[in-house]
Amino acid sequence: MLSGSKNFLWLIPLLLLVTSPLWKPVAVRFLSPHGHHSVKISRVQTDSSFKMTGMQLVRSDDGQKDLELHAATVNSGKEGMDNFYLSSVDLRLYDKGKNKAHVLGGEGHYDAKKQIITVIDNVTVYARGEYELRSDVLRYLMPYKTIKTAAAVFFQTKDTSVRGDSMSYNLSTGRYRVGGGVICDFQ
Repeated sequence: MLSGSKNFLWLIPLLLLVTSPLWKPVAVRFLSPHGHHSVKISRVQTDSSFKMTGMQLVRSDDGQKDLELHAATVNSGKEGMDNFYLSSVDLRLYDKGKNKAHVLGGEGHYDAKKQIITVIDNVTVYARGEYELRSDVLRYLMPYKTIKTAAAVFFQTKDTSVRGDSMSYNLSTGRYRVGGGVICDFQ
């Protein structure tokens, strides 16, 4: 038979476990913080926006130059890396490597998800060296290779000037469509 005080050491944890309903509430009150303490957890939001100066973007499609975009400054939006805000926009558009249009404007926006470039503020378009178009705002729909605007346009060639309320120009086909109250002057 085992004798001595070492054999009864296992009784201490058993005694603490059995008597815990008596001493646990007192220990919790003693160890809990006194007074009104609130912990503020601040979540730091990382700003993933950026600003670049002197940006140049060249895009190719099947090895052929598709567009060339120059901007004095580019800012990304706080909503993510899908929106870019441009200043002093100089945009050259190509179809199968051939220069089709040159767009100049004060400000712009590039939506990477929808693949739309919007140019505003004194927009001028020079197309194929034959046409000049002026508008307050226009959009270039990259998947369709189409320039569109719902604003008033002034369109001029060597011997014709056209005013309208909207316009669409397809780079691939070269077709123009001017809508609204259209006024044509032939020289």
